[in-house]
Amino acid sequence: MQIRPTILCALGGVALLSACSSVDNSGTAVMYGGNPLTYSNSVSSAISGTEPTTAFGKALKAEYIAYAQREADEWYDFFDADFFAKKAGKVASNETILPEDPANWRFSAEEIAQKRAVRDELIGLLDDGKREEKPDTAAVAQARFDCWIEESEEGWQTELISQCWKDFEAAMAELRAVEPAPAAAAPVAAKEARLFTIFFDFDSVAITPVSERVLDAAAEQWATSMGNVAIVGHADASGSAAYNLKLSERRAQAALSQLTGRGIKADMIESDAVGEGELLIPTPDGVREPRNRRVTISVD
Repeated sequence: MQIRPTILCALGGVALLSACSSVDNSGTAVMYGGNPLTYSNSVSSAISGTEPTTAFGKALKAEYIAYAQREADEWYDFFDADFFAKKAGKVASNETILPEDPANWRFSAEEIAQKRAVRDELIGLLDDGKREEKPDTAAVAQARFDCWIEESEEGWQTELISQCWKDFEAAMAELRAVEPAPAAAAPVAAKEARLFTIFFDFDSVAITPVSERVLDAAAEQWATSMGNVAIVGHADASGSAAYNLKLSERRAQAALSQLTGRGIKADMIESDAVGEGELLIPTPDGVREPRNRRVTISVD
């Protein structure tokens, strides 16, 4: 990702800008995590909750709800869908919610420094009255920044990462009250494999109703592309490594059975299992972590 030179010059002022913010960072991944089992309740609560009293709050709530629904309905990412639905709920409660702090997401120290410089410029503009002067644009800037952070951490939806950044920069240009520079033509990216993830209850290989929807979407994607499919089973760190390897193999087999039952040809599927060897959320040994109990399905 190319960062504007004016933004990179702000690296030295990260601490100063953060300290100048008029509110604490209430909207971070540390404060609350997403849960696929509570998404429906979270988004319903946000939608039906008390309407914010400010124009910026109303616009920001709508942006977060729309993003949460896209995460769930288009990409089947119910963890992050629930996360942003809860963030919308906090906006609906008239809490002042800041853009995501990159330090609370899985980035290198260099990436955190660069992304914090971008975030601090945004917060500086918001605290300088842009929430009140241009509420709709300010809400778009904050929501697209969070989209850029979340999608950059995942790292596979390159077109969406680029679109979030472009939308953010366009909003920032308006907040800075200058015309945006003409965007250079982006190189055509190679077509990426589509990744689907299903999750399991503790010590279970049962397919949940939410996972049924994800498997349906994976089968639909395969029917469109007729590409190869790769399945990888995972387990969390609770239990012995040998047991977890067997458990991840059973989970991969359960997903394989479901996909072939939906019409995907078995000879086009590769299946693997890694036990607790590739944790999505790093934890000490023996810790139960629902996001690590999963099967990933890659469809070319």
